[in-house]
Amino acid sequence: MSRESRQQTPKARKTSRADERDRRAARGAGSAGRTRGSRTAGSPSPAAAPRRPRPAFTSRAAILVLVVCVIALSLAYPLREYAAQRAEIAQLREEQARMRESVEELSLREQALGREEYIESEARARLHYQYPGETAYIVIRPEDEDGDEDVSGPRDPWFEVLWRSVEEADGR
Repeated sequence: MSRESRQQTPKARKTSRADERDRRAARGAGSAGRTRGSRTAGSPSPAAAPRRPRPAFTSRAAILVLVVCVIALSLAYPLREYAAQRAEIAQLREEQARMRESVEELSLREQALGREEYIESEARARLHYQYPGETAYIVIRPEDEDGDEDVSGPRDPWFEVLWRSVEEADGR
């Protein structure tokens, strides 16, 4: 290499290298052993022919994109169904666990109701039952007396209240 070529800018070096490659390719095309893509004697050399820029999106690329899209679309519905079924299975398993807990609670309740002592304690606590000769006392708490009873007297039946509201709406 000469001193001038060493002092060239990187862009100029790249250009000169590309030109050198084109010259080598032109010399190789004229060799005795012709290759598959070699030119005939009447056609211009590759260095003399203007190079066509390669298209960014070739037909092969378009077909590849089309095939990938078809595969993606054909797999989308089954994958969505698979995900929905997995969610449904998880929901059903949770429901099954709740049902098992409920069955366990009910079986314990059934066992408790089968015992005489439990039935007796429930009858005394809830229904205020007592044995003959016993006296039952019911304690009424003051907070129970405040708002439970309406002291205004008996109310009209619901249908009279409804009819009265219809008459008021009509303006009679």
